[in-house]
Amino acid sequence: MFVILYGINIALSERILSPYRTVIENAKPANLQATLITNDCSTCFNMDNVIAFIKSQNATITQKNISYANAQNYITTYNIKSLPALVITGDVNRTSMSMVWHALGASYVKGAEVVSGIPPYYSLDIQDVIGVVQVIKLTDSSCQTCYDADLHMQILPGYGVYVSNTTTYDVSSANGNLLVQKYNITRVPTILLSPDAAVYTGLNQVWGQVGTIESDGWYVFRTTQMMGTYKLLTNNTIINAPA
Repeated sequence: MFVILYGINIALSERILSPYRTVIENAKPANLQATLITNDCSTCFNMDNVIAFIKSQNATITQKNISYANAQNYITTYNIKSLPALVITGDVNRTSMSMVWHALGASYVKGAEVVSGIPPYYSLDIQDVIGVVQVIKLTDSSCQTCYDADLHMQILPGYGVYVSNTTTYDVSSANGNLLVQKYNITRVPTILLSPDAAVYTGLNQVWGQVGTIESDGWYVFRTTQMMGTYKLLTNNTIINAPA
C-alpha cells in the first residue's frame, strides 16, 4: 500500500513540477554555436546584425567564421544556396527560440537553424549578388511646391532595401521624358526601383498598394498623393496636399 501511495505521490509531484521545470529551463539563456560562412562581398548583408539580434533574445553564442572556399561540407550538408549564411546548432529547439527563427526566416536542416538569403546576398546558383537596388528619382523643376522625392529615400531603409546608387532626372530632360512615356507616368515627383527590389519581401507585401511592377521588372511608385503636393502631367496641374 505504501509503495502504491509513494508511486502516486511521485507521479503527482512530477505532474505538478514539470511545467515549472519547463519555465525554469526556458528562462535560461539558450546555448548556441554559430558558424558564419562568408565570401568576398562588400555589399552583402552583414550577418553580425543577426547574431546581435539572437544574443538579445536570451541566448549565448559561440561563433566561428569560415570562408566559402573552406565551407563546401557546410554548403552540401545544409543545402546552402546563398552567402553569407549562418548555421546555428545547440539549443535551437528551445521553445523560447522558436519565434526568433521565425522572425529571421530560418530553415531547420539536419538539426541546425540556417539563416541565409537576407538581401543583398550572393547567389551560388547564378554567381552574382542579388538585392542591390538602383533608384531613379523623377522630378519636375517647374513645381517648386511639390514634395521632395528624397522622402522615399527615408522610407526604403525601413523595408531593408539596399540602394547602390540614385539618379535624378527631370521630366523635361530626354531621359526623364523617356521614362514618362515608357511607363505611362502621370504624376511627379516619383521614384523607380530596379528589378532587384523583387527580393525584398516586406517591400513587395505593400508595393501593390502604392505602385506597379512593370513588364521589365522595374518598380514605379504611383500614389504620389500619399506623399504631398504633386504635379499631374496630363494637364500640367499642381495638386496641393490636403491641409
